[in-house]
Amino acid sequence: MTTWRTYAAGIGYATIFGFSFLVTKNALAALDPFELLFLRFAVAALAMSALAALDVVELAFRGKKIRDLVLVCALQPVTYFACETLGVRESATSTAAIILGALPAAVAILGLLMLNERLGKLQTFCLGLSISGVVVIVLSAASGGTASLGTPAGIAFLFGALTSAALYNIYSRKASRAFTPVETTFAMMWSGALVFGVVALARGLTGGSLTGQAGLVARAVSAWGGIAYLGLLSSVLAFFCVNYSLSHLKASQSVVFANLTTVVAIVAGVAFRGESFGLVRVVGAAMIVIGVWGTNACRERPLSSQGG
Repeated sequence: MTTWRTYAAGIGYATIFGFSFLVTKNALAALDPFELLFLRFAVAALAMSALAALDVVELAFRGKKIRDLVLVCALQPVTYFACETLGVRESATSTAAIILGALPAAVAILGLLMLNERLGKLQTFCLGLSISGVVVIVLSAASGGTASLGTPAGIAFLFGALTSAALYNIYSRKASRAFTPVETTFAMMWSGALVFGVVALARGLTGGSLTGQAGLVARAVSAWGGIAYLGLLSSVLAFFCVNYSLSHLKASQSVVFANLTTVVAIVAGVAFRGESFGLVRVVGAAMIVIGVWGTNACRERPLSSQGG
């Protein structure tokens, strides 16, 4: 049975991720994408290790089969964040939020095919309503000419992020049968720190950004606020919330909260960048919020049993 904590986790990660687009865009003004990824996950991994050393969180990996957990880490953060960071750099902030807004639809399809998880008729309608809200906002942005979509490479990277995120939701759901949300998050953070650390070092040694005018430490200091937000909030806290919700909800129910990220990203643009927020976007945002609520609140007799 789900509780208010499950829904709070969904709303929490959507809110944090919504602001992360803006924070990432700003941090990339000082750091190379892979430097940012390394610093972000290094901060997150060290924070989680400190919590484990202080017995604030409990880790118990011994004796557990790690296949699903390895797949989770390969998809998220490694593949997803490489694609997302490069995509955000080459695209408008709103474009990133819009493309990734299709995530619930992708997860609903994969959840049915891979986990045999089905939603009731009312839940399916509400999921569609939420996705339609994203479409309304997309059309509004396109017709209003508020920003260019981005480069073809940027769009391709964002669709790569969408695909890996969808698969991550499926395999994190499967991994939750053996691993706690804390254990999954811990493994993800260290995977990101190690992989992106190696990539950043290799790029620096071969004449990449590490040999630029300013050293990595100096540039990291100039972007410390963004690194702290992305490392502690958008990595540790937000992904704990994601893994927690996936351990208590169907993948298609948990991921629908991601559509709220689009609403938060737009609000952030209005508040901090002076972007417009017209009536059509208000309607789209309302559709998203109602759809997210309905997908999780409308309960019908399940069409088939589910594992987990």
